[in-house]
Amino acid sequence: MSEHHPSPERPYSLDHEGRIARLEGIVEQIDVRLGRIETKIDATRAELDGKIDTNRESLEAKIDATRESLEAKIDRLYRWVVPLQITTILAIAGLAFKAFSD
Repeated sequence: MSEHHPSPERPYSLDHEGRIARLEGIVEQIDVRLGRIETKIDATRAELDGKIDTNRESLEAKIDATRESLEAKIDRLYRWVVPLQITTILAIAGLAFKAFSD
C-alpha cells in the first residue's frame, strides 16, 4: 500500500482513523452548536412569554376600564332615557284619551 501524505488541498491524513476522528470532532461541534441554539431558543421563548403575559395583563386592565366606563355611561343614559320614554308614552296616552273622549 502506498502512504498517504497530506497535500496542500487536504491538510489532514486520509487514513480511516483520521477520518473517523475528524467526523467525531465535527459531530461534537454540531452538538455544542445545537445546544447553544436550544439555549437561545429557550431564553427567547421565556422572554416572549414574559412580554406576552405583560401585554395580556395590560390589555385586560384596559378592557376592564373600558367596560366599567361603558357600564357607567349606560347607567346614566338609562336613568335619563327611561323617564323620557315613560313621559312620552303618558303624553301620547293622554292625548289619545282626550281625542277619544271628546
